[in-house]
Amino acid sequence: MIAHSNLLTRSEKILLVMYELSDGKTAKIRYEDIVVRAFKKFSSDFQLKGYPEYPDTGDIVHKPLYSDLKKKGFVLSGGKYFALTKKGLEYGSILKNKMRGTIETKMKDNKFSRSDKDELENIITSNAYKMFIDDKKDEILDIDFHSYLGTTVRTKKYDFLGRLTTIEEAINATKQKNPKLYSNLMELHDFMCIRFSNIIDFFKNQKGGKI
Repeated sequence: MIAHSNLLTRSEKILLVMYELSDGKTAKIRYEDIVVRAFKKFSSDFQLKGYPEYPDTGDIVHKPLYSDLKKKGFVLSGGKYFALTKKGLEYGSILKNKMRGTIETKMKDNKFSRSDKDELENIITSNAYKMFIDDKKDEILDIDFHSYLGTTVRTKKYDFLGRLTTIEEAINATKQKNPKLYSNLMELHDFMCIRFSNIIDFFKNQKGGKI
């Protein structure tokens, strides 16, 4: 399997994050929002050295923004706000399609429902998936588990359990259409459920409401 996020440079990942934050429009984006989104989407690339649960707020994002993206005419800046230029938006669209195209290639089938495709895309772009296929599964943290499910520590009990079921159904949808993908995703899912069984049990044992 290929870690598709490795197809992008760090600068391209930042540009892609800005494209997603701006909804493909020329809009002001706070520096802090770029840092947080980059960390959530590509955690292993934007984590604080020695503290993988925290984003690096320094040069790891700041330098590419100024020395690469701004220099190439992709980004405009003012204070702590940034915005993509028309050129940046065009390239952001290309990067988005490149990522999606890689995901579609992995699925190798166009008969998935839209909801299943969205769920599978979220799984394949998750930090947990990337670390798992890079043989770094022992580095997967509880925040990666929540990101994988699309939940947080404040998610309500039945919303959490619903997300768990939805993920499992999306994975099961690949069983007949793409057995190899199904095998890979189930291996990841089983690992995640065993590793974070304490979190799953905690939600299951809740009487309802928030944590």
